[in-house]
Amino acid sequence: MAMSTGVSRRSFLLGATGAIVAVAAACSSSDSGGSQDSGATVSTKYGEVTVPSDPQRVVSVGYNDQDTLLALGVVPVGVFDWYGDYPSATWPWAQSALGGAAPAIVGTASEGIDVEKVASAGPDLIVGTYAGITQSEFDSLSQLAPTVTQPTGFVDYGIPWRDQTTLLGQALGRADQASTLITDLEREFADTAAANPSFAGKTVLLGALQGPGQFGVYGAQDPKVRFLNELGFVNPPVVDQVGERNFATVSTEQLSLADVDVLVWYAGGGFGDKLRAELAATPVYQQLSAVQENRVIILEDEAAEAMAWSTVLSLPFALQEIPGRLAPLVR
Repeated sequence: MAMSTGVSRRSFLLGATGAIVAVAAACSSSDSGGSQDSGATVSTKYGEVTVPSDPQRVVSVGYNDQDTLLALGVVPVGVFDWYGDYPSATWPWAQSALGGAAPAIVGTASEGIDVEKVASAGPDLIVGTYAGITQSEFDSLSQLAPTVTQPTGFVDYGIPWRDQTTLLGQALGRADQASTLITDLEREFADTAAANPSFAGKTVLLGALQGPGQFGVYGAQDPKVRFLNELGFVNPPVVDQVGERNFATVSTEQLSLADVDVLVWYAGGGFGDKLRAELAATPVYQQLSAVQENRVIILEDEAAEAMAWSTVLSLPFALQEIPGRLAPLVR
C-alpha cells in the first residue's frame, strides 16, 4: 500500500491527555482482575519490560501483531485496524483463529491509537512490535499496562517475522510454541526455495506506485523484500541504498535501476489499475529489458497482502501462491 501506508504510518499518533491515561490505568487494573504477577522480562527499544504471568487481556496496537498473537493461541481483546475492511481487522488467513471472537478496534492507520478504547479493553498487556511507537506513546501506553514494542536494531515497521514471533512468544510465556512455529515456517521456505533453484542469485527489485507519475522502491528491511530474499533472490545495489526509510521515491529517469532479473510491483490496496496506467504512460519504463522480455509481475491480491503482512500466520499463504507466479519469469 505504498500510496497510503507511508503517510498513515508517519501519522501513527496517540491523542490522549494525561488525565485520560490516569483514569484508563485505573480501569485497566480493575478490569483485568488486578493480576500483575511478574512473568517474563523482555528487551524492547525502550528498555526492559516485565510482563504479567499468563496475561489474559492482550491488546495489539501494532499493525500486524494480532496475527502472531493468534498463531500463538492468544485471541487479543483489542486490535489495530491497518487496512483491508475485514471483521475485527483480521484477514482471511487468520479469521479461523479468532474462534468467533470479535476484538475491539482500538486504533486505525488514519487516526492512530485511541487510548480510551485501549483502556476500555482492560489490558494486562499491550503489544506493538510492528509499529512506530514513540517514547511519548510508549509512556502513555505503559500507564495502562506493560507495553512491548520492537527490540533495538530494527527500524520502525521493520521487525522480521522470526524476531516478532520470538519476542511475543517470550512475552506470553509461550517460547516453545513460538520456536515450533518458526521452525515449521523456515522449513516451508527452505522447501519452496529448493523446489525453485532458478531463484537463487537472481536480482529482484520490488517497486510500487508512490503517486501520479511517481514510483518508489522498497529497502532491504522491508518485509516483502525479505520474503523474496528467503526464496533465494538477491537485491541489486539500489535496494541497500534505500537505508532505514524502507521505501524511497525514484524519478522516472531512475527507472533504469529497475533493469534486474525480475521486477516485482506491489500494488496492494487496490492500486493495480492506477499502477498499470502510470507504467503504460512512462516511455522509459517500456524500454527496460525486464519489461520487453516479460520478466515483470504485479502482485495485488490477498497473496500479495499476506506477503506484506509478513507474519508467521500470513506467510504460509503467500508461499502457496507467489513462488509459482514468479517461476515462469526467471530466465
